[in-house]
Amino acid sequence: MKRIFVDRLADIITFTGDTARHLGYSLRSRVGDRVQVVDALGSCAEVELIQFDRESVRAKRVSDIIQLRIERPITLACCLPKQNKFDIIVEKATELGVSRIVPLISDRTIARPSETREQSKLERWTRIIREAAQQSGRATLPFLEKIKELPTWLDEVKPLLVDENIALIFCNERERDVHIKSVVRDIKFEVIILIGPEGGFSDREARMIKDAGAFSVSLGSQIFKVDTAALSTVAIIQYELNG
Repeated sequence: MKRIFVDRLADIITFTGDTARHLGYSLRSRVGDRVQVVDALGSCAEVELIQFDRESVRAKRVSDIIQLRIERPITLACCLPKQNKFDIIVEKATELGVSRIVPLISDRTIARPSETREQSKLERWTRIIREAAQQSGRATLPFLEKIKELPTWLDEVKPLLVDENIALIFCNERERDVHIKSVVRDIKFEVIILIGPEGGFSDREARMIKDAGAFSVSLGSQIFKVDTAALSTVAIIQYELNG
């Protein structure tokens, strides 16, 4: 059954905008069809479509509300790659189950959108997240943060790492001694994955990341592109944490 995300559940729900167009035109839904609706907390119910207007679709709840299983949280913090590759990262990371996505800018980041372009990118990534989450049947939508400079983000994350249940995994192409598989087995609850830009982090940034309390790990002998490194790491962590 098709799953649609809403801000909150109610006995009567009105879909508007892209969601209404998706129901009416893409899915060719009709009065009497049923879909699942899920709110931000993972509460889920079945609704029946009862009215189609030019700009909206109305539905009524026809089942009890149940709580979907919420998996252990994974944050993907990734430096922006060139072109529109972050679109793919956002889409596939959502399908793989991350709970938070943080676009970053570092010393060697080439893609540095202006303030105007940043807003349009965030809006596009938000649409991609919603579509990918609905397609993959997720229980919740991942939270998308604004684009941040690496030092600013590290300052925000560092206090969290005092909690032994939270681990920051720094995928470091120069790491030779510690493989990711030797670290993920010991993760207790939440993991934050940090992926660098094309060319990797500068020496200054690498020291800054380690000083913040990150685990520096290797993904193997190959040098991956940003999107490959991000998605393969998410898949590994997801398998170990939520199997």
